Amino acid sequence: MTQTSASRLDEPTGGEIRLRPEEVALLSDCVTCIGESVFVDCLCGLCASLAGAESVFLTAFFLRESPLGIYSSHTSDTSQDALRLYTDVAYVLDPFYLHFQTSKADEVLALADVAPDEFRQSRYHQLVYEALGLQDECGLLVHVTDATALFFSLGVHKAGQSTRTDRLDAMKPVICALARRHWSAFSREDPEGRGRVAAHLERAFSDFGASRLSPRESEIARLILRGHSNKSIARILGNSPETIKVHRRRIYAKLGVETQGQLLSLFLDALGATHVGFEGDPLLNLPGS
Repeated sequence: MTQTSASRLDEPTGGEIRLRPEEVALLSDCVTCIGESVFVDCLCGLCASLAGAESVFLTAFFLRESPLGIYSSHTSDTSQDALRLYTDVAYVLDPFYLHFQTSKADEVLALADVAPDEFRQSRYHQLVYEALGLQDECGLLVHVTDATALFFSLGVHKAGQSTRTDRLDAMKPVICALARRHWSAFSREDPEGRGRVAAHLERAFSDFGASRLSPRESEIARLILRGHSNKSIARILGNSPETIKVHRRRIYAKLGVETQGQLLSLFLDALGATHVGFEGDPLLNLPGS
């Protein structure tokens, strides 16, 4: 999808859904910012634009625990009180949450798809929807695991307005892929999905030195960083200790270090210069590389 073809029209024509220029920019920002805190703002902004929504409330749903608020564009004291009530107790009456309990699918849902016939006359509607000033709502449910999901609540506040689901549904595969890439691991204790940081560290470690070393030298460098001696590395790789000594000298020469301690410092410096989401040798991010 290119910006030229994706942003020509902002309404569907012949079954096509085209992104507006600002949505293309938000999508680009989402891709660029995976793993960074600003990603959540970008993705919520994109979802809101696609749904024609004025507000966003992103929560994490769990099968056996209360929801956890992650992001909210609601800022008034009344709204904050309503959202606290929701995440504390009222969520058990939320038709979207109740739907999540029985569904493992990624879905775009209109309020009419899940709400009972007298929902707008319910006490729950008064305590939550009216307190938030919501006239209509749709939502995107993105499963991270079988037991957890992200729920993007997208609302409109002006009388007579309604959210739309067609454009959001058309972009659902992209949004779900981005969300799962960002939240590669998720739990109530770890709402930031720091598992993606662990994955980033593992990838950086496995790629360390690849731009300067041969595959075998990179493997030996990782074993050195882990604290293996020449004899230990020789046993692991099926070489002689003398062969490993030769490899070690070449590795140190190529990387400009002289000791295992300097090698570790080089790795840590490279890691510190590498943002989450970068793929490749972290040495490439050091000045002068």
